[in-house]
Amino acid sequence: MQNKNKQILLTWDAFNNGFIVTAKVLKSLLLENKVAISKVYYLQNQNLSNENLAEIDVFFERKKYREVLKSFDDKRIRDRLSENRRISESIKLETETLPKFENKRISISGVTNYQSIYDSLIKFIKDNFYSKDNIDLHINISPGTPQMHVVWLMLNSAGYLPLNTTLWSSQYDKTKDKTYLEEIKFKPNIFLSELLNKKHINNTVELNTNETKSIRRKEAEDKLMLFSHIPNTSILLLGERGTGKSTYVRELIVKKYNKDYPFSELACGTFSEELMKSELFGYKKGAFTGADKDKDGILSNFKNGGILFLDEVQDLSKPLQRQLIQVLQTGKYFPLGSSQAEKTNFRLIAASNNSYENLRSNKLDLDFFDRISRFIVEIPCLRECREDFVHNWESVWNDIASFDNAPSLIWDEKIHAFLKSKKLLGNFRDMQKLASHILAFYFESHKKDIAIDKAINEFEKWNIERIETKETYFVKGKTYNEIVAKFNKELAEWSIDTYGDKKEASIRLNRSESMLSKDIKMDRLK
Repeated sequence: MQNKNKQILLTWDAFNNGFIVTAKVLKSLLLENKVAISKVYYLQNQNLSNENLAEIDVFFERKKYREVLKSFDDKRIRDRLSENRRISESIKLETETLPKFENKRISISGVTNYQSIYDSLIKFIKDNFYSKDNIDLHINISPGTPQMHVVWLMLNSAGYLPLNTTLWSSQYDKTKDKTYLEEIKFKPNIFLSELLNKKHINNTVELNTNETKSIRRKEAEDKLMLFSHIPNTSILLLGERGTGKSTYVRELIVKKYNKDYPFSELACGTFSEELMKSELFGYKKGAFTGADKDKDGILSNFKNGGILFLDEVQDLSKPLQRQLIQVLQTGKYFPLGSSQAEKTNFRLIAASNNSYENLRSNKLDLDFFDRISRFIVEIPCLRECREDFVHNWESVWNDIASFDNAPSLIWDEKIHAFLKSKKLLGNFRDMQKLASHILAFYFESHKKDIAIDKAINEFEKWNIERIETKETYFVKGKTYNEIVAKFNKELAEWSIDTYGDKKEASIRLNRSESMLSKDIKMDRLK
C-alpha cells in the first residue's frame, strides 16, 4: 500500500446511479492503484434514495444482505445490490476490513449554482481537512452535476485543496461492463491560478488582419489603417460589445509608433465624473479634501504628442465632454485647483457600443460628437463575418489556453456549426466563454468530444439569447394591471435611458413626465 497516512475518499452522491459507482471506484483504487481507502465521505445535497441507502447498507454490512434484498422486486436494483456485495467481499478479502463511512449533507442552493457549490465545498474542506497533515485525500470528481465537476477543478487549480490531494475521474464503459479510473494529473498552478498569476487577465484576443476573409471586417480594418495615417485627427469606433474595438486601436494604430510613444486608455464607465477629471487633468495640493500633494494627470503625458483612447465614451458626463472640447480646441487644460494652463497635444480615439443615432441624438454633446468623429469606423459583429470563425477561434484558444500543459487547439465541425447557429451577442466574449468551458471540461474527461458536448450544453444554459427570449409579460396567474404595469415601467425606464432624460422621453413618447414617474413607480397597482 501507499504509506501510513490515512487514505480518504471524497465523492458526491451519484444520484440515480447509486452507490455502486463509489463501490467500483473503491475496488479500482485498491486493486489497480494500490490505494486502500480507510474512510469514505459521501457528500449529498438531498436525501438519499431508498435504493442508494440499501446499497450502502449491503456494502458496509450495516444490514444483512438477504434482509435488504427482500425489500426490492426490481431486477436492476437487486443486481446492483448483488454487485455491491461482491465488491465489498473482494475488498475485505484484500484488506481484512472495510472503510469507514460517513454521510455528509452539504447545503447548497442548487446543483447548478457554481458559487453555492464553491463556497460550501471550501467550508467543508477547511473544517475537515486543513488542520490534518496525516491524510491523503482522494476525490472522485465524476459523480454529480457538471457544475460540481468544474468546481472541483477550480478548487484544485486555485490551490484550495490540501497538498496531498489526488483527483480521479471515473468512466463506465457499457460495452465492456468495466469502470475505468484515471488520475487527473495537473498541478494547482496550471489552470485558474496560472491565469491569476498573470499581470492582468487578457480579455482581448490577438487579431491577425492578414487572415481576415470577410468583406465587411476587411473593409473596416482597411479604413482604420487608412485613417490612422492622417495625423492628429480623431477616430470614432462603433460596434457591438466584444467586437474587438480596443484591440484594433492597440494593434493597428498604437503599434505604428515606437514603444515609448505615450498612450493612455480609459474606460469612461468605470469612473465617476470627479474621478475622471482628476485622472485626466490632475490636481494641485489642496484642490479638494484628500489632495495632500500635487498629482499630474494623463494629459500631462502628451506634451509632445500621444494617443488618448476613451472607451465607452457614451458614459462620459456632458460637463466633462464640454471641458474636453476646450482642450481639443486650444491644446490647453487646467489641473484641478490651478489657474495656470498646461499644454497638451494628443490624438483622441473613442469607442462605443451605442449606435451612431443614439450617440448623436442623446448621449453626446453635439459639438463634442463632431470633434471626436472626424473619421468613423464601424467594426462588424462576428455573426456578419462567419468566414473568419476558424481563425477567430484559433486566436481565442491561443489566449485562453496559454498556460503549461494546456491542450493544443480543440476545434471541429461541431464547434463550427454551433457558432454559426448562434447570434453571438457578446461576439469574441462569447467565443472566449465557450472555449473556457471546453477547456474546463477537457480536464475532467480528457476527451475532446465529451468536453465539447458538455461545454455547448453549459453555454446554452446561460446564453443571453436564451435568457432574453425567456422573458415574457404573459405569465400565468398575473392580472391585467400587473402585466400592463410591468410593461409601462420597463418602457419608461428604457425611454429615459435611450433619450437621455425624462423630458426628452416625454416628448418622444407623447406622455407627460408625471405619468412616466408614475409608470416607474408602478402606481397602477396601488
